[in-house]
Amino acid sequence: MKSTQSLLMVFLLPILMVVLPALLMLTIAMKVLEEQSQQSNLLQTNDLDTLVQMATFDRQLSDLHQRITALLIDTEVTKLSTSQRYTAYSQIAQELNQIGQSVDTLATSPLLIDLSQDSTAALQSAFRQYQRFVSMANESAARELGDPALFLKEAQNHFNTFTLFSQQIFEALTLRAKERHDLSFDALTRSHSTTIWLGIAMMGVLISAAFFASWRINKRLMVVGDAILSLSKRRQPLPDFHAIEQMRQQHSGPLKRIASALIALKDAEQQRREAEQKIHRLAYYDTLTKLPNWRLMKEHLQHSLDTNQQASTFGALVYLGMDNFKRINDSSGHRVGDNLLKLIAQRLTDLQVEGATIGRLGGDEFMVILDGLAGEHLKAAEKAEALAEQIQHKLNQPFQLEGQEHFLSLSMGIALFNGPEHTVDNLFQYTNAAVHLAQKSGPNNIRFYDPKVQADLEARIELEHDMRLAIERDEFILVYQMQVDSLGRAIGAEALIRWQHPRHGFVSPGTFIPLAEETGLIMPIGNWVLETACEQLVIWANDENTQHLTLAVNVSAKQFQQPDFVDTVCGVLTKSGAPAHRLKLELTESTMIGEIDDIIARMHQLKALGVSFSLDDFGTGYSSLQYLKRLPLDQIKIDQSFVRNLHKDTDDKAIVQTIIAMGRSLGLQVIAEGVENQEHWRHLNEHQCHAFQGYYFCKPVSAAEMIQRSLAAPPMLA
Repeated sequence: MKSTQSLLMVFLLPILMVVLPALLMLTIAMKVLEEQSQQSNLLQTNDLDTLVQMATFDRQLSDLHQRITALLIDTEVTKLSTSQRYTAYSQIAQELNQIGQSVDTLATSPLLIDLSQDSTAALQSAFRQYQRFVSMANESAARELGDPALFLKEAQNHFNTFTLFSQQIFEALTLRAKERHDLSFDALTRSHSTTIWLGIAMMGVLISAAFFASWRINKRLMVVGDAILSLSKRRQPLPDFHAIEQMRQQHSGPLKRIASALIALKDAEQQRREAEQKIHRLAYYDTLTKLPNWRLMKEHLQHSLDTNQQASTFGALVYLGMDNFKRINDSSGHRVGDNLLKLIAQRLTDLQVEGATIGRLGGDEFMVILDGLAGEHLKAAEKAEALAEQIQHKLNQPFQLEGQEHFLSLSMGIALFNGPEHTVDNLFQYTNAAVHLAQKSGPNNIRFYDPKVQADLEARIELEHDMRLAIERDEFILVYQMQVDSLGRAIGAEALIRWQHPRHGFVSPGTFIPLAEETGLIMPIGNWVLETACEQLVIWANDENTQHLTLAVNVSAKQFQQPDFVDTVCGVLTKSGAPAHRLKLELTESTMIGEIDDIIARMHQLKALGVSFSLDDFGTGYSSLQYLKRLPLDQIKIDQSFVRNLHKDTDDKAIVQTIIAMGRSLGLQVIAEGVENQEHWRHLNEHQCHAFQGYYFCKPVSAAEMIQRSLAAPPMLA
């Protein structure tokens, strides 16, 4: 049977429990009442027949008696013949016999028997006496044996007795018939009442049973209906389905199949909801910190824009950038970095600022949306700045990770909004620009958005676009700054890139190199510098006056850490034919952060080709001296920040002397950059610095001009 048919039977069961037994009871009751009615009618009919027979019997007997009397008189008067007499008397005897049979039949009637057995016997006895004397009178008259009148007289006496007794019995029978009829009617009435009350009682029982069955069925159906309804309401949590589980265990057949199907649907719905929640979390929440991600924060910000505009209040977007997170991430590993990001998210969440929405944009960047700060611009700015300072104080506290303390500094950019002129995209741009301004001002700074910053950002975007086309348009050029030995003789040069912009003229490397690092353009630019420098080395190698010169080329950390960097250098050397032993690659200390073993292996591969290495800007980075002794370096370069005030700053003198002594102890050449006067040169020379570079000897110039300067007489150290 199908489940739908089974459910139909479930619905029809209470009705069938009442209707079918009721119909059966009604049929039985009707049969019983019909039989009782038939018996009552039969009783009344029999009693009435008895009364009718009794009345008819009296009339017949009276008529017969008159005829007998008349016949006897006629017989005497008319002198009937013997044959005629026998015929008449035979007829009378026959009629008497018939009446006698009627009397016997009457005597057996239930009404007469119910009245009295004695009355029946007396009635029969009286009739027999009358019949006997009538027969004797007939016999006497027929045979002329005596006086028939004597017998007739005696018969008349018995007739009178019989008639009187018959009338009494008739009256008694009439009363008894009425009593029997009343009793039968009362019995029939009681039977009707009993049947009705029994029917009502049975109907009550059946209805109670039907109600109970309906209640149980309705309870099950309600359980099933509630389960189906709960499955249809996707925004409400799923119930435990305990009642459905009990139904499955306690029943069989359709109910068990329905319960099993509902549990299967619940499991499927649970899996669907979990998958939907997982997709929602992946789409709108950061998987590491569980905070809203970029996509959800944009939706929150749009809602905040609409809400604050309607309420005429100011909101704020706060952009958080960690200043030194990359250093911690690179030095301690990504696992520590990830745990640190989780702790940052937890601290931000623990602030519990009313009306604040906190999210992570990616990397070490977080964002806070503030709603309903104030109706006045100044008060809103004060509240936003107070919250920013609260965040700064919270995140400046040390973080305990794997037994070590880590300190963070962060820069924050704030943009206020309350009007239709603001959009989600430009607010993100504004706060990003403010963060950049804060970072330029130093660690742990807070800056509000400034339109000038936005203008600089737009100029930066334009500059990035132009830089992508600069290589194709041959807008980059190399200039060379001579490097000299302790006697001022040229020993080589450093190749420095310049950008000759078609509209803005020469663009400072300090402007476009950091942008190239951020955008990844440093790789193609670095490769161009390497190729151009090698081509220049080939030119110098073919001239006996310059064939001894080395050429230093700056390599960015991103460029050096490329997996194919060694192959790139090898390919450039092969293609250009440049002497590898005249090529010197200058690396910054930031290049050494990371997988130091891979870095050392890559350096050894290049040294096997003949390439030498110089550590640029030494003393300004974060490299460990423990790594320094393992690196296959040839030279370290003293940063110009230590040389600039060498002649008047004792701390700089001490640092420079330490660097020179350390380099010599490690067997490394030491070159100082930023030598701008003879006093710098003298002091460095006195402390046995190997080589020098700076404006005192040569500014960055073209290759031809640098060669002219190198061939000129060297300066004299006075």
